[in-house]
Amino acid sequence: MRLLPSCRLLLVLFSLLAPVLAQVTVKKGAVVYHGSASNTSAPAVIDEGRVREATREWKKMQAEGIDADSAQGRQLVAQMNNRIRDAVREIATAESRDMVTRKDDITDKHGKEVVDLTDKVAGKVAE
Repeated sequence: MRLLPSCRLLLVLFSLLAPVLAQVTVKKGAVVYHGSASNTSAPAVIDEGRVREATREWKKMQAEGIDADSAQGRQLVAQMNNRIRDAVREIATAESRDMVTRKDDITDKHGKEVVDLTDKVAGKVAE
């Protein structure tokens, strides 16, 4: 099969651009707090445990021994998760990051610089 010259040119261009178009790869079951791994150009990560421990909801659960599976615990966990997602979205936007996932959920960076936003997000959720 012979390709037309224009088709060959497109194949060459695509092969040159493929690495540029490649996005990050995330683990199966990854938690993406903001954006999408399929179209990110500026990915970031957070340490979920450190961020969770900075929230007032988590501190209350620990201080009062509230079980996460109890009715009150589920309410606090839902509030905590909303607080984390809002903080991630705000910090990611301010830092020009279009995707944020848990630390270690990115398995292949495809040459992208991945920034850790844990300290900034933890500071925001602690307010």
